Amino acid sequence: MLSFWGNYTGGIISAFVAYFIANSQIEKQRLINEHERTIAQLPSLMRIRIELDKYILELIRVNQERDVFVLTEKVKADFNIEGVPDLGRFTILLFKEENYSLLEKIENDDLHIKLIRCFEFYDDFSKTISLDMNSNKEDNFFQMQTISKKEIAWRSFLEEDKLSFFQSVLKEVYEEIATIQEKKKKHLEKPQRKR
Repeated sequence: MLSFWGNYTGGIISAFVAYFIANSQIEKQRLINEHERTIAQLPSLMRIRIELDKYILELIRVNQERDVFVLTEKVKADFNIEGVPDLGRFTILLFKEENYSLLEKIENDDLHIKLIRCFEFYDDFSKTISLDMNSNKEDNFFQMQTISKKEIAWRSFLEEDKLSFFQSVLKEVYEEIATIQEKKKKHLEKPQRKR
């Protein structure tokens, strides 16, 4: 009888130890996987940072060109100089569709959504303001449609202060990169402290 209870108790203790070790290993593996996923974001975030920097510079430049265009049109109007304004065909760096793939590894949901909004706006805006109204002068419907699209694009850019939005999202990208780099640094220092 004593042998039975000894074996029974030993079995329970062995099962508890095995359970504890298995849970410990599972938790360690979960932390490793989480760390690897976090670090895997860095290349995408770095590329996104570069792309957003480019887009912001393009938006600033094209907005300045538009300001000059609007001022020129006002001066023409003040001096009764005739000429048909074409709402300006602005050259701007177009959005690259492959940049959407950079978003796949971003784990911060809020940042992910903001980046999608930036990319979608820039894609639409860059295509719209690049439209050439003079490419089809005989088609009045095309001309009116193009004017309308350009007006909507510029109104959205100015009224919704898209430039500030892009700059705030870029700041968040910088902060996310810094946070991940700090986590990476702490993770690399951890094994050295145990020795």
